[in-house]
Amino acid sequence: MASRYNQGVVLLAGLVLAVTLYVYWPVRHYDFVDYDDNSYITENPDVSRGLTWWGIEWALVDQHCSNWHPVTWLSHMIDCQWFGLNAGPAHFENVLFHCANVALLLLFLNATTDRPWRNLFVAALFALHPLRVESVAWISERKDVLSGFFFLLTIWCYVRHRMKTAGESPGKDRLTLFYKLSLVFFALGLMSKPMLVTLPIILLLIDYWPLQCLSLSSFRRLLIEKSPFFLLSICVGIITLYSQHAGGGWVDLHESFFIRLQKIVVGYAAYIEKLLWPQNLSFLYLRPQQVSSADFLRAGAILLGVTAIALMNARRRPALLVGWLWFLVMLLPVSLFDLGHQSIADRYTYLPGIGFYIALTWAVVDLGDRVSWVRLRYALNVIVAIVVLWLCAMLTQRQVGYWRNTETLMEHAIVIDPDNYVARHNLRIYRMEKAHPELKKKREQPVSAP
Repeated sequence: MASRYNQGVVLLAGLVLAVTLYVYWPVRHYDFVDYDDNSYITENPDVSRGLTWWGIEWALVDQHCSNWHPVTWLSHMIDCQWFGLNAGPAHFENVLFHCANVALLLLFLNATTDRPWRNLFVAALFALHPLRVESVAWISERKDVLSGFFFLLTIWCYVRHRMKTAGESPGKDRLTLFYKLSLVFFALGLMSKPMLVTLPIILLLIDYWPLQCLSLSSFRRLLIEKSPFFLLSICVGIITLYSQHAGGGWVDLHESFFIRLQKIVVGYAAYIEKLLWPQNLSFLYLRPQQVSSADFLRAGAILLGVTAIALMNARRRPALLVGWLWFLVMLLPVSLFDLGHQSIADRYTYLPGIGFYIALTWAVVDLGDRVSWVRLRYALNVIVAIVVLWLCAMLTQRQVGYWRNTETLMEHAIVIDPDNYVARHNLRIYRMEKAHPELKKKREQPVSAP
């Protein structure tokens, strides 16, 4: 019976991956978009020439586009080396990374919990949620799927390390091969996207649940064990702050603490709304001039209320607390500072969303367990899961279509927000260059290497 049960999970996991590939399949014919893709690839001679010694050196030391992520730059260079300025293969590579991340997430959850059906639903939500589209269908966001790949490999190796040392005495700290690999993957992840700086805290949360090895007596030892991870995070965090400041990425540095707090709290509430009700998605949500007191109080009540519920149920339902804190902590680096003219971004939920899905799934299923009739409870869970995933797949398929090219993306953004001046400006340039191709050729003229 158990074997047949596991076979069902594996088959459904394969179905989730197949549906994910189907939903994103059209991107192999999509073009670059004139929003970061030009700065990252098409008009960046250091990248578009392919893999060169100069390019490798440039990737390691330069903070182009106010970011330091050499592994991501090298990834784009390899694409240009193999495929030239052909967007199709680069798009499909993002899809393959995303599918690999779905598989790694499911492996991690199944290795640490005995709830395969919940794990499958979390992985399926991660695979098919419309908020994933920006990270997967946008070539410039290779850094999301690439850093996610190394993030999940880091967690997987760390879990294997914990399993290898589970039976050893508390005073004996052995650095297994899996521990060393987790450090290597973490370093590669940070060099893909520095948003991973909070990963050491996520590892401590995983120690609490589902590994259940974190206690008052073991906290100091486990914290010391994470010290190399924290050191890497601090180093990359300093480099990132310098890169963002040097590139002019910080805005409103002199605003008051209360105004900054208002924007952070309302931003978190906006992310929750998008995760629960993914409608009117855009590549850019412009920062509001000010936040109303009503919005701040409403958002603060939501955050404090969920946090209080999670803390009160920490012992009986640790998944709720861990998932919720995972979500809050991983979004913190992109919430503390105003970077550019955006308020929130769909792509920032790529990894934080995993924690949200875990908390939501465990909370809903545990609530449904109060239904005494087992068959009814099982039927309700199945029906809700199928409906939610079907809706996600349909919305994702529609959202993918908007990323066909610059024109479709900008037109959709203007429909969502007619005051989106960035979309209007980019659309005007795109149409002008479409009518006069010589202008685009002149703009994309490569510069000779030094």
